[in-house]
Amino acid sequence: MNKKRITEIDALRGIAALLVVLYHYTFHYDRRFGHVASDYNTELFSFGHYGVQLFFIISGFVIFMSVSRGRSASDFLIKRAFRLYPAYIAAVVITFIVLSASSIDIQRTIQEMFVNMTMVQEFIGIRNIDGSYWSLRVEFTFYMMMALIILIDKEKVMPVVVTMLSVGMAIQLYSLIMSTDSAQFVERFSTANYIQLFVIGIMLHEIWIKGMQLKYGAVIIVAVMYDFIFEGVVNGLFTVSFISIFALVLNDKLKILNNKLLLYLGSISYPLYLIHQNIGYALIHVMEDYGLTHEIWIIIPVIISVLLAHGILYVVEKPCQNFLFKYYKSLRECNKKNVSSIP
Repeated sequence: MNKKRITEIDALRGIAALLVVLYHYTFHYDRRFGHVASDYNTELFSFGHYGVQLFFIISGFVIFMSVSRGRSASDFLIKRAFRLYPAYIAAVVITFIVLSASSIDIQRTIQEMFVNMTMVQEFIGIRNIDGSYWSLRVEFTFYMMMALIILIDKEKVMPVVVTMLSVGMAIQLYSLIMSTDSAQFVERFSTANYIQLFVIGIMLHEIWIKGMQLKYGAVIIVAVMYDFIFEGVVNGLFTVSFISIFALVLNDKLKILNNKLLLYLGSISYPLYLIHQNIGYALIHVMEDYGLTHEIWIIIPVIISVLLAHGILYVVEKPCQNFLFKYYKSLRECNKKNVSSIP
């Protein structure tokens, strides 16, 4: 069943990205480097990092939509790569150049820059060029899970999500009981801390397509309980809030989100998320050296990050994606003709 694109989800993605940006420039910068002004209000956006939770729920919804429409696991992964890598590589290079010219204590080597371009740096113990890249490791693992689902049977949604939650729960319990480095390693790289959010997104997609059913609601309740038990009360409350917002969106109750500013933020949310953190830190560091120490001045790195994201989207991401998708389509059609011509 084909349904129209829900543009409000793009707006939610933009809001989530902006919350993360403001969190990094206020609370997280202060925790890592310390703002010069002693009365700097670091608590105003201290909750902003929960925007990543919303990203993961949205990802569960959107990626499962791609899975349900995908031809094969390889087709799914190739298209994901086309969507992710152009903007990501551009952000890695730009961030490395800015950090190399900055005096802030976030230096990276050129070798680390090249390894970061693969997006697998965390799996092999190499530092991220930008701190925000940690979530790409989570997304990367989730994509591998989705590709496996396509290989097995993408129609068996319920066994898949139950397995995801069960395995995640087993890993979480193992990590809590054993408390060893190896157990924590498995917990970190299995996405057990976030799998419940992806599952919620998948279930919301199924509700949107097939209507509310008891089994979908039951899985969401279990996923929320998972969140409260393993990730804490505050985490769980934010998850419940995001589910409520999502439910309103799916029922056409948040049309207010359908405005040009929020939709624009949604369109640049991915490059904005990639480019903002360490470049913003470098800018704040310079600004505070010149006496721009009030909270209001974070508008400068916000605007610069938005401009950089805009440039990446229209100069790199869209042109590269258009070329790659056209080339892939022509290659696929050519292969079909070759196969059909075999006697």
